[in-house]
Amino acid sequence: MEKSAREMTFVEGKSGVFSILGRALSYPDKTLADDLTGGGLGNGLAAAFTPFSSNGILHQLTGLKNLYEKEPPESVLLQLEKDYTWMCFASKPRLVYLFESIYREGRLFQESTFQIARLYREAGLEWVGEFQLPPDHIAMELEFMAYLCFCEAEAVRLGDLEKEEYARKLQTEVLEKHLRPFGLAFSQRMEMHAGTDFYRLIARVLGSMLKN
Repeated sequence: MEKSAREMTFVEGKSGVFSILGRALSYPDKTLADDLTGGGLGNGLAAAFTPFSSNGILHQLTGLKNLYEKEPPESVLLQLEKDYTWMCFASKPRLVYLFESIYREGRLFQESTFQIARLYREAGLEWVGEFQLPPDHIAMELEFMAYLCFCEAEAVRLGDLEKEEYARKLQTEVLEKHLRPFGLAFSQRMEMHAGTDFYRLIARVLGSMLKN
């Protein structure tokens, strides 16, 4: 029972971190800015990241609220939009690639796109009908990992060894063949080129999780 409790804390922490990272690496919106200035995002990410953390990153996460709490959410949103747009859309050559297929094959909707879409289907998800972004967008792959970790946690809770092992198998395939090589390159480039503390820190958390 004690072992299961430790496993649950670890797996639920992974699910929480990947989910928040996926949200943070989608195009910034008002909800993100409100959560950032209100402290919810930093506190939530710090809590989920605790089982995996270095004290340096944890300290920076808990300090996110102090960085932005005195600024109006509208101003923070504008900063994030400018930084994200410059890194991921406007810079020439592009500083940060949002899509695994561009990282791997240099173009959108290539073989890696369809490989990750196949894994979505194996997990019971149909990305075309449910999501607006291509399946190999960094935010989508992170949300997918969050979902697989959630499935693992549910299986542990129910004592369903078969589903637990299947969720872990899919996580391994996603990480080794897709998210880890793509995400590490992404995090390195974002940390190098980000103009805001927020995106630099998000890149550090992503890199730390994928190296774990």
